Amino acid sequence: ATWHSRTQPKEALPAVVPGVQPMLDALLVHTERRFGREFTSTALAAMTFAVNGLSATEMEDVLSMDESVLDTVFQYHTPTVRRLPSHVWARVQRQLDDLLVDQGHTTRWYHRQLWECAEKRYAVLKPRVSKLMGIYFANIVDPALRKERHIADQPYVLSDQPGTKFFDVDVSQLNRRRCAESLRHLVNAEMWDETAAEATQDKEQGPLAGIACRAY
Repeated sequence: ATWHSRTQPKEALPAVVPGVQPMLDALLVHTERRFGREFTSTALAAMTFAVNGLSATEMEDVLSMDESVLDTVFQYHTPTVRRLPSHVWARVQRQLDDLLVDQGHTTRWYHRQLWECAEKRYAVLKPRVSKLMGIYFANIVDPALRKERHIADQPYVLSDQPGTKFFDVDVSQLNRRRCAESLRHLVNAEMWDETAAEATQDKEQGPLAGIACRAY
């Protein structure tokens, strides 16, 4: 952006329009221009529409599933591993640092006005990022893609003992990130068969597991 103390509002690039929402939108435009529109808009859309924000690792995993994002990130070279580099998202986080809040291990917008502005700006991307996050958090990523791009598992139950059921509370716990995120995104992406499977968990954990997860 070319904003200086002497710059008149009508001369600024991007133009300065009175009001909080137009100014926030101008900031997002500037961020997209600086770091690349395809990558930045998809990343910010994912963070915006995530139920509880995203961790850095989750963001890298989700965007590593998107071919359009990777095509723009790697337009000038071919990587050994086709996965979003950690520093790419970290640069955007540093740029928007004062506008973001760290909630434990996830990051989201600091204020509701920021979220509303981003929600409106990236509404067209909601189905796309919802599908990516639905597939990721419901743990239905293609096995070959998962292996190739080092995408983390999102098991229903977190345990050091394979095959542990959700009711074995002494040695396991429900994956709260999956519980919080998976169903919302599958529904938003209109992936109805996957939604039904995730809601019941009949195949993986048994019918009561879905009820237990919804309690979170």
